[in-house]
Amino acid sequence: MTNNTQIPDDVKERKRLKLEAIRQYHMDLIKDLDISPLDFNMKMPFYDDRKRYVIGIFASEFKKEKGFYFELIDRKLDPLSQERKVYRVPFNNSFEEEYELNEKGSYLVPLDELRVVNTAAVAISKGSAVASFDKVFSSKVVPEEKTTPAAEQLTPKADAPYNEMTIRDYIAIHTGRPVSFKSWINELVCKPYNNLPF
Repeated sequence: MTNNTQIPDDVKERKRLKLEAIRQYHMDLIKDLDISPLDFNMKMPFYDDRKRYVIGIFASEFKKEKGFYFELIDRKLDPLSQERKVYRVPFNNSFEEEYELNEKGSYLVPLDELRVVNTAAVAISKGSAVASFDKVFSSKVVPEEKTTPAAEQLTPKADAPYNEMTIRDYIAIHTGRPVSFKSWINELVCKPYNNLPF
């Protein structure tokens, strides 16, 4: 075997060992949720072409009956946060319509749409935790990075093209309700106009 074929094997083995360690760390939660360890994984967030902080979720992961669970990791495959938060993507039949498909075959889900699992509530309610969604999952991920306010993100050079507007964006703009998948649009529709820099 040459070095070129050993490198991918080493990377695969390292990834397998890291995933095994993450699953072992969260084994009590996996048992409490009554899910297969295969329904628990690790995901590395990244910035997409539109500069949104996202993760890639595959079609099969959206189709898990009890949802798909994971911990965020960095490039070294280490946990992203010291708190070791676990996130859940619920079962979703309409993911193809709601999320953008990338070139790797996964659907881009913005980090601010993820649900954080309340492990204490799961430990108390066990497998029934998935049914009582509101008690077990917080409604929003608090980003760990410092974010720039939406109004400061919009400059004439960086404004989003009109042809990238979705129906959700249109509804958010015209109703003033934060229903867009673009957090900066939701921020803009929720703030008074007199604070905008233009």
